[in-house]
Amino acid sequence: MSIDPRTPVLVGLAQSVDRTSEPGQGLSPQEMMAAVSRAAIADSGATGVEAAIDCVTVVRLFQDSGFGAPFGKQNNLPWAVARRIGAAPKRSLYGPVGGNSPQMLVNHFAELITQGANDVVLLTGCEPLRTQARAQKAGLKLDWAEESPEAAEQWPEKTTYATPHEMQHGIALPVNIYPLFENALGAHYGRDPVSHRKAIGQLMARFTEVAAANPYAQLPVARTADEIITPEGDNRYIGYPYTKYLNANMFVDQAAALLLMSTEAADRLGVPAGKRVYLHGNADTHEKILVSERVNYHSSPAVRIGAAHALKQAGITPADLAHMDIYSCFSSAVEIAADEIGIAQDDPRGLTLTGGLPYFGGPGNNYSMHGIAEVAARCRANPGSFGLVFANGGYLTKHSFGVWSTTPKAYARTDPASYQAGIDAMPSPAFTEKPEGEGSIETFTVVHMKGEPAFALLIGRLADGTRFLAQIHDNPGSLIDVPVIGRKVRVTPTDTVNIATLI
Repeated sequence: MSIDPRTPVLVGLAQSVDRTSEPGQGLSPQEMMAAVSRAAIADSGATGVEAAIDCVTVVRLFQDSGFGAPFGKQNNLPWAVARRIGAAPKRSLYGPVGGNSPQMLVNHFAELITQGANDVVLLTGCEPLRTQARAQKAGLKLDWAEESPEAAEQWPEKTTYATPHEMQHGIALPVNIYPLFENALGAHYGRDPVSHRKAIGQLMARFTEVAAANPYAQLPVARTADEIITPEGDNRYIGYPYTKYLNANMFVDQAAALLLMSTEAADRLGVPAGKRVYLHGNADTHEKILVSERVNYHSSPAVRIGAAHALKQAGITPADLAHMDIYSCFSSAVEIAADEIGIAQDDPRGLTLTGGLPYFGGPGNNYSMHGIAEVAARCRANPGSFGLVFANGGYLTKHSFGVWSTTPKAYARTDPASYQAGIDAMPSPAFTEKPEGEGSIETFTVVHMKGEPAFALLIGRLADGTRFLAQIHDNPGSLIDVPVIGRKVRVTPTDTVNIATLI
C-alpha cells in the first residue's frame, strides 16, 4: 500500500541485562548504551544507519535525578554514545525525569519525523546501579567521567512533584506514596485489608511468572502470592501494604535502544518490511501534579482520558489489543491503569510483557523502553496485531501511551493540550496546611524503617471536606491489617508536621 514517505516507523530495537559480572567489571552507562544501540541498528537490517542518524536522545539516568554519580558524570551522554557507534548527529538531547519518558519521546520524535525536522533518530537509556552499588560495597573506584566539547541539550520541561509541606510529611519517595493509592483502592473495592493484600499478591505473582521466562529480566524468579505479600526475612515491609517484593527494583544493569526513521529513510537504507512497526495511536497526559490536589486516590482521570484518546486514534478498543505492557512500579499503578483503560486485572492476555519493575527490573526512567521493545517484537511476530504501551512517571503523575502495529498507517498527533484541558478543569478538594480538630482518614500508609513501623502517613478530610496531611506517631503498627480508611482522628498542627491521633 502507498504511504506518506514522512510516516515515522520503528525499525530497530534491542535490550540488554547483566546479571553475572563481578564487582567492578560491569560496563559504564555510556558503554552499556553504545552496545545496545549497535544491537538496535543491527536489528533493523539496514545499512548505512550510523551516518544517517541525525539525533541521539538519551533517557535521563538516576545519577542526574538526585541519586549522585560516585564514579564521575558525563556532560553529554548522547554524544558519548554517538561517538562510540560512529554517528555524528546534528542534535544530542538528554531527556527529563519521569518513567513516561520513553513513550513520550517516541511520540515527540514521531511528530518531528512527520514534519521533516528529523529523519533517523536513535533513542537509548540504561541504569547501571547494580554495578555501581557492588563496586561501592567492594571499595572499588571506577572512572565513568567523560567530557564532550559541548554539553547536551536538555529537555526543557521540569516538573516539581511535591511542595515543601508535602515533602515534610513524607510525600517525597515513591515508596511512601504508591501505598497511599493501594490502601485507597482496597477500600474502593470493598475489601478488608488482608483480602486486598492477597489480591495484589495474586496479581503480581502473574508478573513474576512472566519475568521468570524473560531473558532480559534482572530477577527471573517466579514467586507465589504468599511469598510476595508475607513480610518475612528479607521481604520486609517498606510502606504498608507493600513488602520489598512489591517495590520496583532499581538495582539493575539494564539497557535498551530504539531506532526510529521516516518511511523514506527506511526505504533508502533497506529496512525489510518485516522489521517495521507503526505508531497507530498516541497520547500524553498528566494528573493534577501535586498528590494533595488529586481528585481521589483510587482513580486516574488522566489515564482514562489518555488511553481512550490513543485507542480511538488507532481505531480500536481494548478488546482488540493482543499485547500489553502496563507500567508496574507498584501494583496500584497496574490496578488503576487496568481499571481506567477498561481491562480486567486478571485478563488472560496478561498486563505485562517484561515481568514488571519489581521482577524484570526497574531501570529508572527507561523501563518503558523495554516495554516498547517487547510490544514491538510481539507485533513483528504477529503481523497485523495491536499492542499497547502505558508508561508512567512521578507519583502516578505523567502518562504516555502508544498503540503499535505492523500495519502501515500514517502518523497522527493531536495537541495534548486539547484533552489535557478537561483534566486540569476537574476540581480539587480544598486543602489546608494547618488543620485542627476532628477529621477522617481518606487514605494512609505505615512507613517502615528497616522493617519496623516508623510512622503512619495519612491524607485526611476535616468535617467540612477540607483535605490535610498528617502523621500518626503513636503505635503506627496498630494500623496494619485492620480497617483504617474512614476512621476518625483528631489533628493538631505543629511547627514541623501535623500530628493526628485516632479517636
